[in-house]
Amino acid sequence: MRRLMVPLQVQPPRGTPRALRWVDPAGSTRSARVARVLDDWDYAGRWWEDEVLRHYLLLETEAGHTLEIYREGDAWCLSRVSD
Repeated sequence: MRRLMVPLQVQPPRGTPRALRWVDPAGSTRSARVARVLDDWDYAGRWWEDEVLRHYLLLETEAGHTLEIYREGDAWCLSRVSD
């Protein structure tokens, strides 16, 4: 998996994501439709350093790619992608 760590637009913004949109490091706008959720988990990080709770999802897209995304507060991020 390639690590990206780029902001992500998710539809719907709450609940199970169905559609994703982001700008890759090269500046190209990308989008994907979610086929299914493979896994989900919470990560509290170093709570003693006041790190914010993240909710992670491992997704499979309709094109067969695997994406790892997370929500931190109301913001979504594309963490990693495998082609």
